[in-house]
Amino acid sequence: MSRWFRSAVKGQNPMIAEDEMRYLRDAEEALMLLLNDDIEKADKILKEQDSSFHLLGRGISAFLASMLGGEKDLMKNASVLLQAAETRTWEDMKKAEKEPDAFQSAIYPPGTEYAVCFSIAMLTSAITSVLSGSITEAVKGFYKLRRAYQTLEGILEIEAAFIKRRRANLGPSGSTPTEGVANGVGSRPSSKAGSTKSNSSGVATPGFTSNRNSSDLARTEEELLKAIEAGNPDTSTAETTSSYKPSRKLDLDPAMISKALTSHIDIFIYSGSHVCFGLLLIVLSMVENPVFNRILYIVGFKGDRERGVEMLWQATKFENFNSATAGLGLLGYYNGLVGFCDILPTDAAAEDDLSGYPRARCKALLAEMVRLNPESKLWKLEEARSMSFERRLGDAIVVLKENTESNMKQIATINIFEKSLTTMFYHDYQEAANSWLMCAELNTWSPTLYHYMAGCAYVELYRNALLSNPQAAVNFKTKATENIRQAPSFAGKQKVMSKQLPFDIYITRKVQKWEERAKEWDVEFIDAIGVSPILEMIYLWNGLKKMSSVELEKSWSAVQWERTKLPEKFKADFDEAAMHHLLQACVLRNMRKFSEARDILETELLIHDRLKFKGPLKDDWTCPAAHYEMACLSWFEKDLEGEDHTAKVLDCEEWLQKTQTFESYVLDTRMSIKITTSVATVKRHKAIMAI
Repeated sequence: MSRWFRSAVKGQNPMIAEDEMRYLRDAEEALMLLLNDDIEKADKILKEQDSSFHLLGRGISAFLASMLGGEKDLMKNASVLLQAAETRTWEDMKKAEKEPDAFQSAIYPPGTEYAVCFSIAMLTSAITSVLSGSITEAVKGFYKLRRAYQTLEGILEIEAAFIKRRRANLGPSGSTPTEGVANGVGSRPSSKAGSTKSNSSGVATPGFTSNRNSSDLARTEEELLKAIEAGNPDTSTAETTSSYKPSRKLDLDPAMISKALTSHIDIFIYSGSHVCFGLLLIVLSMVENPVFNRILYIVGFKGDRERGVEMLWQATKFENFNSATAGLGLLGYYNGLVGFCDILPTDAAAEDDLSGYPRARCKALLAEMVRLNPESKLWKLEEARSMSFERRLGDAIVVLKENTESNMKQIATINIFEKSLTTMFYHDYQEAANSWLMCAELNTWSPTLYHYMAGCAYVELYRNALLSNPQAAVNFKTKATENIRQAPSFAGKQKVMSKQLPFDIYITRKVQKWEERAKEWDVEFIDAIGVSPILEMIYLWNGLKKMSSVELEKSWSAVQWERTKLPEKFKADFDEAAMHHLLQACVLRNMRKFSEARDILETELLIHDRLKFKGPLKDDWTCPAAHYEMACLSWFEKDLEGEDHTAKVLDCEEWLQKTQTFESYVLDTRMSIKITTSVATVKRHKAIMAI
């Protein structure tokens, strides 16, 4: 029998509410110290006890280190610790259901605090499994995601039932004379898998366990393996052939719940369930990849970005680790995912739109997180990201340079990665090259990307020095050639679900194309590189959006054919010319020269058949990207004087729909993040404007 359904081990010490509270506070203190860069003290506290909370804290600490560093050895260690936390939290949950002296809540059934811990352990463990590179581990990971999802949704349903009882007991004056702790706790829930938990008011609430039988699970496992191995499955019948059932919208009144959160453990349950479920809903809502879509339908859940964002904001209202995690999640979402996109709300209510970019709220949130964790390097990182979003790249670089030292190597690494991107956007090629090579020294996640990026920076330094400093140009050419040619040798060492990383595939194809071109044209490797490779990478990381007018002018210069040695040959190469025109159009759009950008896209790219962009070594993503650029142009033009607002919005929507009709292409998952956000933005705007 699965350990998930075993009863708690008998003969252990009785569970005392006071001990639970103390253990929880100790673990939370340690994790807050971890965020505040006091690794040594945090580790010491987490090793003082072996409670569920301490074990989970150790697992989370290892998980953060593995995720920030992206290293397999760290992931394996995290996986072992999280497995131990899973086992203990499940056993303590079952034990708390029977112990008379265990914590009693006015809202949640006994043991719910351990159900939250169990869900956190399952979620973090699932992520390490999916990123392990093994298909078998990935399947296990999706099962864990599903189980955590169901458990968390069950907790939210318990809250909804509590609100329903509260409202039923409200008198004319708004008081609740009959409702107290006893009325909220109810009878002990059954430990039977798949049962409902019944409280004293007679309201049945769902249990924390699944009632799927073994044949269902075996069938699901077979479907999952087929979906992963297929690579690009047909999703047209995904919903009808799977067990997918849409998540219900629950009546969760934050104000009413908040008033009832009088216990520290209740606050932990509420904030923990909200941050976990919120993050899940947001991440799942961003998925546009066919393989993942198929998998999500099979395991039976779906994202909801708006609801997820609201839940994270609710979780930030406390002063604990869950709230800090919610803060990191929100700032990462806004400065990372939303900041990565172009088509965002622009109406009068845009500032308050939580699924858009609420600048004022984000600044206030960041200030509060800094107050709670003044030494945390993570908040400094988010501060720099916010500056980049405001097109203040120079200021962001200053912050990132001051933020490089951290007691946790992994935080220092991710800070260096951010500095590498930001200096690249700023066109500080020497600093960018140095930073990318430092990433390669500190981190093993994607050496292919790191060396390629460094090489691209050296290409620009080489081109800059050709006329002004020929001797330096030779040195830069050597470094560019070494790093770019070396990059493919690292490809494939890091995999997700047995698949190579998208950038590994992209870079390997790119270098192979240049190698073949150098032989065909009988030129040096470096001179077979056409349109600015670093500007191409800047486009793929949407760095143009973060540039001021000064950096945009440098981008315009970088993309000119005159910087290459063989401009006429490159102009005659369709694939190279397509990339050139796409980058030109995007630079012009960010300069707000919309008509010029539109003219380039319409006359140089969109007149060609899609098939012309496809081929073994061609950059097949330029065609869908050109369609996306057209959508962006219509979105920004809609608010110009003299333009037909409604027509432009509908045109934007039409171009976005076209981007969704392309077959699989390299880096399609990267494009999908932009497209998914854009579609949601346009849908919201049409509803507001009654279009």
